Amino acid sequence: MEQLKLFFNSLRYDAALRDVATLLGYAVVGGLLGLYVRAIFRRFASTLSNRDTFSANFPLLVVITILVIYVVKSSLALSLGLVGALSIVRFRAAIKEPEEIIYLFACIAVGLGLGAEYLGITLAGTAVFSLFVFVTHFVRRKSREHTMLLTIAGPRSEFFDGDAERITGLVAQAVGPFTLQRLETDGELVQFRAVVAPDDVAHVGRMIGSLQKQLPACRVSYVNLENLL
Repeated sequence: MEQLKLFFNSLRYDAALRDVATLLGYAVVGGLLGLYVRAIFRRFASTLSNRDTFSANFPLLVVITILVIYVVKSSLALSLGLVGALSIVRFRAAIKEPEEIIYLFACIAVGLGLGAEYLGITLAGTAVFSLFVFVTHFVRRKSREHTMLLTIAGPRSEFFDGDAERITGLVAQAVGPFTLQRLETDGELVQFRAVVAPDDVAHVGRMIGSLQKQLPACRVSYVNLENLL
């Protein structure tokens, strides 16, 4: 009888040790995948916030999600306790752009998959996510390759000269279609900003020359928006 008790105790010990080893293995894999998602975010995200600071906690987010799911997945009581705990915890993260939320959900999804011990599915999902990030970045970069921000600043008389539509007509004539981003007046000073997409960057000099010829008292500048990211 005593030997049987020792046998069952050894089985429990082996099972607990196996669970700990499994959890550690998934946590290490999750941390590495969190670092991978962080690297993708820092390289391909278009957000203007501090990418390095925002993504610093991605690996920790993955690991803690794995721990939570691994602990509660086999216990209904623990699952209900987790729901109750989350209902009274307030998260105050400064999420400025939707793209940041997408990467946070990617980290949580990795943690959920590994915490539920779906290693293959998690790796496959991460690969598909990476593929779409690469494709989206390539398409976005191509579409923004010649996208520029046109800024014109100068006296009110140069902009309007008795005609409220004068400046828009001059810009359309010089650069073609544009999207008005900002028109600001400060006393006698006016600042006009528009997003334009010239067919060829070689035409930028000609466009600036045309605008300066028609608005000699104004300051005209172009900024390549792709270089800002």
